[in-house]
Amino acid sequence: MDILLFVFHGFLGALLSMMLWSKSYRDLYDYAAIRSYVVGAIVGYIYYYLYSEYAFPNAVMCIVAGYFGQDFVEALLSRFKLLVSKT
Repeated sequence: MDILLFVFHGFLGALLSMMLWSKSYRDLYDYAAIRSYVVGAIVGYIYYYLYSEYAFPNAVMCIVAGYFGQDFVEALLSRFKLLVSKT
């Protein structure tokens, strides 16, 4: 059951990111937003397996990981030239 909580926290972090950076309500449900939510949930799933034993920051750090997850994945892919530039 904990794994669902971590996936939700990752999704929540991605949602917070989109809410902060979107210019309109429509930006919250376009392709880039959905991709961000999926990546955030995946990052939350990965974080579930990598988290420390210290109990307090796990939820907060999972939200932060979900918030920055899309940027991190895009940076890795662009570093390896697997992502087409956004020009």
